[in-house]
Amino acid sequence: MGSDKDIDILRELSDHEVDELLQLYADKFGPLNFHYLLLYNQRKWDRQLNAAGIARDDSAYKSLRKRFYTHHRGDFRRYGTYVSLHEDIVQSVSFFSWQPEAPTELFECLAQTQRIAWSAGALLTNVDLEYAARVKELALSKGAAGLQPRQCYGMVLPNDAAKAVKVPELLSEFELRPLRDEDAAAVHAIWPNKGEGSLAYLRALIRFNRTLGACRSDTGELIAWIFQNDFAGLGQVFFFMLQVLPKAERRGLGGLLAATMSKLIAKHEAVTLTAWIVATNWRSEQLLNRVGYRKDIVNEWIKLLPASED
Repeated sequence: MGSDKDIDILRELSDHEVDELLQLYADKFGPLNFHYLLLYNQRKWDRQLNAAGIARDDSAYKSLRKRFYTHHRGDFRRYGTYVSLHEDIVQSVSFFSWQPEAPTELFECLAQTQRIAWSAGALLTNVDLEYAARVKELALSKGAAGLQPRQCYGMVLPNDAAKAVKVPELLSEFELRPLRDEDAAAVHAIWPNKGEGSLAYLRALIRFNRTLGACRSDTGELIAWIFQNDFAGLGQVFFFMLQVLPKAERRGLGGLLAATMSKLIAKHEAVTLTAWIVATNWRSEQLLNRVGYRKDIVNEWIKLLPASED
């Protein structure tokens, strides 16, 4: 049997423990909280994939799986301390703790774990501003060649307001429909984050998530689309999941898709809707404001540069 120092400081949570953690965040912070939505969405994905008979280790669906960890000597019920790892084209990492005064337990996890790809280009998502400076110092000390931080806004729309959103009239030259598997290749052709597994990711989103496409009525050509994102909200421009082809711009399709998808999600899920955008993306902010979304959360997404890059 290995010694205690051979055990990583992060212990993976069971499904039952993740459900407990979800309820803790719901009770403490409510349905607007990003960390609640992260947990909520992953458990929704787990149920859908389990119902479809897809194994946890099926590499074709790894983009839809996050694993949740906590301090292996701690009790997540006390401070809600967690670290989430998502293994895809790059590793994405989310984390939080409500430990008062100083998040000692959380930073022990970040500093001592061997599971985070600090020097291999990980993406730190939704980093609370109060953690940002310390996290950046830690990343550089762990081998990141540099940092590319971006301040982001969480735009929110209450569920009742989403149900009442006014959807603009659809011009007769267009029609809306859910995306189909055969649409994945067309979407992937201009997908900015192409890499191993990215086409499978789009196909999985189309199979399991809510999507809408706008097509020309005469030819059926797909010219705009939107995906529901990973946080029970809209796939907004920051994630390149709301897209209107240049030849169809300024026809109101972006706002139409955003409004229609908002109503669709609110009808089927009793959650607050969210959309995440880069703070400088004022066009997307204006579009969402017209639908009814309002700025609520500000945090940082920090891309770590791999050690092999200058």
